[in-house]
Amino acid sequence: MSKFSLRLHHLTGLSPVDEPLDVIDVAEARELARVRLLLTRDYSRVELRHQDEALEVLERDSLA
Repeated sequence: MSKFSLRLHHLTGLSPVDEPLDVIDVAEARELARVRLLLTRDYSRVELRHQDEALEVLERDSLA
């Protein structure tokens, strides 16, 4: 079981999806969270989580 995961919040209001991360440290996890939000237009917000506790929340600047 991965220590890190992303909780992806859909723009449409569907229930969030949890996605495990296979990373070596928190810095790599943060970078992947940023990339995931930037490259996927389906999500309004990404929560970086460590052992089911929120570490950081990233949100889109614009929904356009």
